[in-house]
Amino acid sequence: MNLTFVRKVTNSNILESVIDIPESLRNKKVEILIFPYENGDAEDGIAQNPKKARGLLEKYKNKERQSFENSAWSKAVVDKHENS
Repeated sequence: MNLTFVRKVTNSNILESVIDIPESLRNKKVEILIFPYENGDAEDGIAQNPKKARGLLEKYKNKERQSFENSAWSKAVVDKHENS
């Protein structure tokens, strides 16, 4: 049997949007091992709670700049191409 897997050492911050990281592992280098899941019957009945993207960028919101949003794209196009 030829077992294919992936091994990577990286900062745990990249995983926060995918899985729950315990506080003790945050902001640390972690080893990630990915193996194919071959026992499909064991967890098929367990409901999984996928993470949602809603609110992920909330910390970057700037209420003082929201009034500029409606014209931001057209202004950027003019700025980029006005001397073309």
